Amino acid sequence: MSGPKVVRIVTREELIDICQGHLARVDAALDRWIRVGQRNDCVDEAAIAATRGRRDKLAALFAADRFMDLQKQAPLEEQFLGDDLEHRLAQAASAQAASRSRDRLAAEASAAVLSALRKTGSPIDAELEKGLLRGDAEATSRALLALAPSSRQTLDRELVEKLRPGESTRSFAEWLATSAQEEPDPALARVALRIAQIRQIDPSAVRPDWHERLADAQSAARGRRNLLMDALEVETGRGLTVARERADALAALEATVAQARAAGIDADVWLESIDALSVDEAKTRIAAAEVALQEQRKSVAVAASRKALLSALGDLGYELSEGMMTAWATEGRLVLRSGSRPDYGVEVSGADRVQMKPVAFERGGVGPDAARDRDAETIWCGDVSRLQANLSEQGGALQIERALPIGAVPLKRVAIATSGDETRASAPTLKSKNLP
Repeated sequence: MSGPKVVRIVTREELIDICQGHLARVDAALDRWIRVGQRNDCVDEAAIAATRGRRDKLAALFAADRFMDLQKQAPLEEQFLGDDLEHRLAQAASAQAASRSRDRLAAEASAAVLSALRKTGSPIDAELEKGLLRGDAEATSRALLALAPSSRQTLDRELVEKLRPGESTRSFAEWLATSAQEEPDPALARVALRIAQIRQIDPSAVRPDWHERLADAQSAARGRRNLLMDALEVETGRGLTVARERADALAALEATVAQARAAGIDADVWLESIDALSVDEAKTRIAAAEVALQEQRKSVAVAASRKALLSALGDLGYELSEGMMTAWATEGRLVLRSGSRPDYGVEVSGADRVQMKPVAFERGGVGPDAARDRDAETIWCGDVSRLQANLSEQGGALQIERALPIGAVPLKRVAIATSGDETRASAPTLKSKNLP
């Protein structure tokens, strides 16, 4: 396959730009992992140090020019940070929900004990009463010991039996922890967990009456209880879905903006008032940032690939001159003469995908014998192999996406005009190797 070719040229500059974008996304994910994790007390300094250590290893790959390894590992690290944060938040939410359940049971038990103490008519220690009003487990244990056996019948029978001195080895705190784990209704636990999860994501999205209604539902009659729980199931389910969608959208926006900044784009406008954005507004900004990023990257990649290709062709003996980059960008094509074979050269055209094909020159309609064209294409085949090696040495690559075999199409003839001793092709063919 040595005839016309469509190639994709990957330069070192383009690889650097892509890898910097990957690192920027990892940094954005890491910042969010630390920020949200610390706010919810689910990451510690040791975990942060370990995560930063993994990020430093990615930076080391970049410094060592191991661009392909970085492109593979950086997205995996970004995904891991998101998954790990979700796992940590789930554990923290479960712990928070269990803690609220224990607090609720403690408050109910303390209220029952305080009521029983008041019915005895005996004076109640002020500090003990304050502790019972707070739902303090230690105060409840002390109050139970102070109750006379005749007063205990006013308390919940199961609680008294479990806590009667001398008849159980479990303390009130131990009973409380066990009881919190034995939630009689999974719907209560499910709603409590959802509220905790919403609070983790966006504390302002938690309705202030949810916990009150949840407590009411626990002690309400069956009919009213079902109504309360149905409403809470719907509201908290919808609230958690909305909170997660918005958090995901804002995280995606931060990652895209980080990429844009790494590419040299002024991206501050897309982060303005980010905390007040809706999901749709965040997605609109993501789309705008991605368009700007793609345009910027394409511009950088095209300029870098053209420069790298012309430099490599110059190293192979093709004649270069000042202004060729501008001419290619303006006219969309460029013709270069081979220094060793003046009757032949190569035409390059295109932007992100470049077409390269050998050409023959003719003056006044007269050019080289067509019988020599096949040899010229064969020589061009060797030039392409040398081009690939040259670009590889520079840290880039020449990827052949489509190629025609030798002789598949007649060699293109390019007319050149003669003026004195100077010869110039219709497309710029300049002689000194001096790229801008």
